[in-house]
Amino acid sequence: MNNKEEVSIEKINELLKKSETDDGTFYGALYDLYLLIGIAKGIDDIKNGRGITLEELHKEMEELYESTSRRFG
Repeated sequence: MNNKEEVSIEKINELLKKSETDDGTFYGALYDLYLLIGIAKGIDDIKNGRGITLEELHKEMEELYESTSRRFG
């Protein structure tokens, strides 16, 4: 998210106030913040062409499975 599109502290604060945590603790809120940052980074990646299609992901997973299967039998 470098200089492309920043998520403001106010926006994050607003989203956290609206979200309900599973256990209502600080750690729950911290997890929510971690999740929101991950989503924002994912959106930035998609906007800037750093994503892959489901077909490409499926192919990568198959290749990884095959190489692991050969290595560990």
